[in-house]
Amino acid sequence: MKMTRKVHRFIQVQNIVFYVLFVVAICLLGYLSREYAYQSDWTFGQRNSLTEASTVLLEGIDEPIRFIVYVPDDNALREKLRKLIGKYQKVKPELEFEFVNPDLDPVRAKQDGVKHAGQIVVRLGIRTEIIESTSESVIANALQRMSRGGERLVVFLEGHGERDPLADHSSGMSTLLASLEKSGFRAQPHSFVRSQSVPDNARFLMIAAPQKDLLDGEVEIITRYVKQGGNLIWLRDPGDTDSLSPLAELLGIQFGEGTIVDANEQLHQMLGIDHPAVVPVVDYGRSPIAAKLTGSQSLFPFSTRIARIPSANQSIDWKVDEFLSTLPNSWMETAPIDGEIAYAEEDGDELGPLVIGMAFTRLLDSPENAGGVNDKVGVNIDSSAERQQRVVVVGDSDFMLNAFVGRGANLDLTTNIFNWLAADDKLLNIRSISAPDTHLELDEWGSLVLAVFFLLALPLGLILTGVFIWFRRRRR
Repeated sequence: MKMTRKVHRFIQVQNIVFYVLFVVAICLLGYLSREYAYQSDWTFGQRNSLTEASTVLLEGIDEPIRFIVYVPDDNALREKLRKLIGKYQKVKPELEFEFVNPDLDPVRAKQDGVKHAGQIVVRLGIRTEIIESTSESVIANALQRMSRGGERLVVFLEGHGERDPLADHSSGMSTLLASLEKSGFRAQPHSFVRSQSVPDNARFLMIAAPQKDLLDGEVEIITRYVKQGGNLIWLRDPGDTDSLSPLAELLGIQFGEGTIVDANEQLHQMLGIDHPAVVPVVDYGRSPIAAKLTGSQSLFPFSTRIARIPSANQSIDWKVDEFLSTLPNSWMETAPIDGEIAYAEEDGDELGPLVIGMAFTRLLDSPENAGGVNDKVGVNIDSSAERQQRVVVVGDSDFMLNAFVGRGANLDLTTNIFNWLAADDKLLNIRSISAPDTHLELDEWGSLVLAVFFLLALPLGLILTGVFIWFRRRRR
């Protein structure tokens, strides 16, 4: 191409237009970046964003939320806190917050009950709670406690070898209890020998797999409590006492004489199960207790089948939801589980799917029959749930124990059961908050490799490198 003056001038114009457009594009990008913000959280588990549980919790709160942060006049610190609270304002824009220097305004700090800098006052409506951490779980638990409007008392029956809610060994329930206390529940062991009734302020009674027979008078107290509209959760393991058969008749159910097993080795290997009597559940029926847990597996060790009695002459007309069912390849083994097991119909084995959890409801004639549900003034409970009696029966207690409550969706399921029985329907389906990438799980071989590398190979390599460098310098 011949470079004439005209062509040269045309190229100059092209260059000028390019640079002008380039500058305009840069200015436009700068303007757009100032006016519009976009953030993306690429961490595994979305740990720099609010979890779905916190989002659901915030969206379900109708009352105004306000954070009062007591910190010194530190701009860097306040900017970090402002960004943290901004995550909550994205979900709930009307959420308010303010910073207060406790050294400059000690009178207000004293009125709010603040004792030192770093504390945060969380207000939900007229209720107030002080927290000392900005972690999402702490804030979420505080909001849950306040959204309940009051403490929820759960009475645990004791005196017959039941599961101990306070024990911290593998067969205790201290892990579950610690989680529930953070969200506003309080457990109280109760013996009918000391008091011949269920406390009036109890949200519900829990019978956790008694091993010894109950007295006839104790059974009468429980059945009368249920007839009068009290809420109840009954956990029964295979081989437990039959002294509560009047309660089973009142509910119109019967328990199987055996243990449910699942011999699918591939499934066991995928879920990390090492015993056929640890049965996974992924079918939760239509009950609101586990509406959003479908597809998530919960594990039930050494459970038994629950069946309804069609011809039962019940004095109470229950609405029943079978919300826990095992997989089709499971069965109830009537023989002792020892060595190889196989389904044998001629021995009385029952093929799955089998029901191991039922939820019973009925509308009460009057709020006075709610068995202590209306005992507290100012407690936030849905009015429709207030007049509804609720009972849960599960053919297993091990899924709530310290050894298993952290497996699969067991903790979420248990929390939902407790919230449902306490009539806190707005808190259903708020799953436990956890970051899935904060724990490193290694098998024995992986642990050995890491130990050899860091304790032997790496120090030895550094020593040999130092000796090599020292010899090279001596030879110079």
